[in-house]
Amino acid sequence: MILSGLVVGLAFGYGLQRGRFCSNTGFRDILLTADSTMFRAWALAVLVQLVGVTALSTSGFLPVTVPPFWWAANLLGGLTFGVGMVLAGGCSSGTCYRVGEGLAGSLLALIAFGAGLLIMSGGALAPLERALQGSVVSADGESLTLANLLGVNPWLVVVPLAIAVGWWLVRSGASKYRSGGWSWQVSGAALGVIGIAAWLSSAATGRVYGLSMTGPMRVWFEGIFQGGLALDWGAFLIVGLFLGAFLSALSHGEARWRVPKGDRLMQSIIGGLLMGFGAQLAGGCTIGHSLTGLSVLSVASVVTTVSIIGGAWATSWWMFMRPVRQMQRQAQPVPT
Repeated sequence: MILSGLVVGLAFGYGLQRGRFCSNTGFRDILLTADSTMFRAWALAVLVQLVGVTALSTSGFLPVTVPPFWWAANLLGGLTFGVGMVLAGGCSSGTCYRVGEGLAGSLLALIAFGAGLLIMSGGALAPLERALQGSVVSADGESLTLANLLGVNPWLVVVPLAIAVGWWLVRSGASKYRSGGWSWQVSGAALGVIGIAAWLSSAATGRVYGLSMTGPMRVWFEGIFQGGLALDWGAFLIVGLFLGAFLSALSHGEARWRVPKGDRLMQSIIGGLLMGFGAQLAGGCTIGHSLTGLSVLSVASVVTTVSIIGGAWATSWWMFMRPVRQMQRQAQPVPT
């Protein structure tokens, strides 16, 4: 059953690469280009998983784990991750599938991501993590969800959300984004189904959670640099992810080694470090929180996701929109 993580990882990596799925692109492009294509794929993946996991859990077929709500850690960690993923040019999953395609910058960002995880979890920044995660907000001892926060059955939250998001997706206009891979509809549906499969196969091994990157990546980096590698379901998920992305890129003629310029490499390293700091502090990233955590209506995941988007928008404005506006102002004729 542990090897089922490899199978899910293969499907996940393949789906990420074919759909060009990256939360950084989805969140950032709403602001930069007013295009919501990748955001729609993300929303559909969340919606499919939300309905599926709720059906399985409320029927008693699937136990679920809800991330704890550390409000300060979720807020600050999310903001830091959002800044980092824009600098790195991809979120944790986007960075991983691009490593499978052969992007050197993404590889450096990934290594820096792992270093950031270790520095925050057991290194120089560990006291900050302990301080911000020390206070947990719960509902009668249970991790906070939108359902138990409101004191209602989960379906009373899920159904209105499904109707609203589904209506918006159906009414969405034509896409301006051309990925060369799957459409946003196929990408979102496929990743949502893979997310449900991850919950089921992972729970069968005793790891009661779905897709995530932060914990499994930390396991690999701790094993490589500190010894004592624990090959659990999540560890095999990571192996499968890289392999699936590589096989997808190779089969479609998109696997080739590419090295960006020096300044871009340094930016990738800084971005990767910030992503590692933020993901470890918040207890998850755009996969563990913004995809999997939202499927159980986790308040921690809602706060972290909103914070990630805020950090990504602020950084995108500073890096891309602010210089353009400055140039436009400078180009305006001086009144006489």
